[in-house]
Amino acid sequence: MHRKVQITVIGDSQEIELHNEIAYQLGKYIAKQGWVLITGGKEGVMHACSKGAIEEGGIVVAILPDENPDLGTPYKTIGIATGIGYARNSINILSGDVIVAIGGGSGTLSEIAYAWAYNKPIIAFKNCNGWSSKLADTQIDNRRNDKIIGVNSLEELKQKLKEEVEKIK
Repeated sequence: MHRKVQITVIGDSQEIELHNEIAYQLGKYIAKQGWVLITGGKEGVMHACSKGAIEEGGIVVAILPDENPDLGTPYKTIGIATGIGYARNSINILSGDVIVAIGGGSGTLSEIAYAWAYNKPIIAFKNCNGWSSKLADTQIDNRRNDKIIGVNSLEELKQKLKEEVEKIK
């Protein structure tokens, strides 16, 4: 693969300290690997992960629901204004090689469903409230034979992410 690996991180838009700390550290890790971070470009997990990646000199693509690329988190290299609201969730997922979910509400749920339908590897953090913990280690339906990969710690998340990236190289 000639292009850089792209990791889409999804999760809560609310400020939840545990989720944001995991996301921040994950953003740093993604940048250190030389991978591109893709997020929905808004608050919460998206903001924290983007901040971590930018602080490490990484590339962050924010796929925004808004019509203005300057909105959302200031921690982005590229802001893509879609103007399509939550419909941008499909773009977030299709743009990532691996999807990582941290917590999350209905927006995250829709992204997990898209990731499953589009056969994207999904890693879900278990030790937090939200859809990532509810769907970790489950098979959503019979269209796939695998399960969403559940992880319990940041170290396990990094390990599984590296394993999934190796499969696509």
